[in-house]
Amino acid sequence: MTASATLDIAEVVARTGVSVSVLHVWERKGILRPVGRVGLRRQYDAEVVARIGTVLAFQRGGFTLAEIAVLLTAARPQSTFLFAEQAARLREQRARLDVAIEALDHAVACDAPDPLRCPHFTVKAMSLLPATE
Repeated sequence: MTASATLDIAEVVARTGVSVSVLHVWERKGILRPVGRVGLRRQYDAEVVARIGTVLAFQRGGFTLAEIAVLLTAARPQSTFLFAEQAARLREQRARLDVAIEALDHAVACDAPDPLRCPHFTVKAMSLLPATE
């Protein structure tokens, strides 16, 4: 690989906004691999920017770093299973968040003297208890 096809760690930070310390953690987890060094500075291939974008998308999707490391090397059937599993977890979270938002919206609009004692609010709040899920 030629020097022009590599990015210095400072260039990677500038292009992605991801800190050096985060890049180092990702290296330890097997998510990123430098292709070499120039002096003490790590060098990465040009594809690292896209890979970092993928890692950030996976993090936003709720995957742990350990899961991301697996996803980046997984065969299609395994990655499809992991994506489906995470999508189901996110749908469950979204359903709980929707109920919480409905309860809060009701508390804002409620005409009761104390919205927290309003039966409608209480029913919504109680539905968020772990035992009712």
